[in-house]
Amino acid sequence: MKTDLVEIFQTIRASIQPYAAMGYTVHENSETGYDLYSEKNIELDGKKITERFFTGVYINGSEVEVKINTSEFTSKNEQLVDFGGDTAGLKITTLDDNKLKEVETLIEIIHTNFKEKQWI
Repeated sequence: MKTDLVEIFQTIRASIQPYAAMGYTVHENSETGYDLYSEKNIELDGKKITERFFTGVYINGSEVEVKINTSEFTSKNEQLVDFGGDTAGLKITTLDDNKLKEVETLIEIIHTNFKEKQWI
């Protein structure tokens, strides 16, 4: 069980980093934040979109936040925290193998949603 925020952050960041090779672009890569965006140019409802947040992990105070893009995505999982602006996710203070698997599965679901919507 990991309880050190830096260790939790680094573990989750390591599980997200392979997505950078799948067409996502790193926007932040620091000691307290790591996030990925799709930079595929698309048009949605007459608006041109050049970048779209995919996922990120951040140390915020006494917890690690994992954020995902929930635009055009609905989740019945009431354990997701609404961060506003079409982002939701998890606040983590301890990390074990089961919680890490939950994070990885959540990211994979959002990646699949991005592929289906042709955002990546």
